[in-house]
Amino acid sequence: MTFLCYKLCDLPADSAAQALLDASELAAYAQRGDTFLKTRSTLKRELARRLDTPATELHLSTTEHGKPILPGSPLHFNLSHSVEHLCIAFHCSPVGVDIQLSRPKAATERLAARIMCPQQLQAWRARGATAAEFFDCWCTAEALVKQAAATIWQAQQFPFLWYPGRIQPLFAGAPHVRLFTPADGYHGAVAYHPSPSEQA
Repeated sequence: MTFLCYKLCDLPADSAAQALLDASELAAYAQRGDTFLKTRSTLKRELARRLDTPATELHLSTTEHGKPILPGSPLHFNLSHSVEHLCIAFHCSPVGVDIQLSRPKAATERLAARIMCPQQLQAWRARGATAAEFFDCWCTAEALVKQAAATIWQAQQFPFLWYPGRIQPLFAGAPHVRLFTPADGYHGAVAYHPSPSEQA
């Protein structure tokens, strides 16, 4: 599993980036602006490099939940961006990644109850309901549902417990979850099933 982190302001939004987009992507760019152009062109460049295929020949589609996919490709990927940063994860099997800028006011009881299972919610409260633990859990919930091609509204189907620096999933067939720090003030999590070489 590989993941890459970028600062959005460092990514190009020029004619060369636009040239990598197909007609449907250019239409999306016209509606969604430079952030879409930067994230999509960067994704296509990285896919082209890994698949040894020109970026202009890569035609992405989306799942019913809006997740970009490359039909027929042996390479799986997922991306997330939050405020100033972008992260893209690549793996040989389904992968989910999420990053979040820490915003303490967002660490509310209502959101925590949506993304945490009852056991984790109780433990979070007992430990002082910290924003740091909340954002680790938020990223974990997002990464797990993305890896499973689900939505955040289904987060309760993927229960887990948080421990300092690690996550323990509580459901059968769960992927491995890795916490990481994409940049100062940010939290991140990636969910994937390790390949045999990664387990060795």
